[in-house]
Amino acid sequence: MAEAEERYIQIGVTALRDPATGEFLPAVPLYIKAEAGAEEAEQKVIDGIGNLLARRIKQYMDGCKEAGVEV
Repeated sequence: MAEAEERYIQIGVTALRDPATGEFLPAVPLYIKAEAGAEEAEQKVIDGIGNLLARRIKQYMDGCKEAGVEV
């Protein structure tokens, strides 16, 4: 019987800085093991960020409208 293949979910990227120059080194992806509930939690985070950004954009557009600035 074949062993179940482990799956991973990318959760971001990180990059160190070169100590000599201060420049960023190449980015490296960050992963977590896809366990029960990980994909559901990922979707909740995506939905939450989308909701937050939509509210911020609406607030910005309403502020521009009140100030008479065309968006």
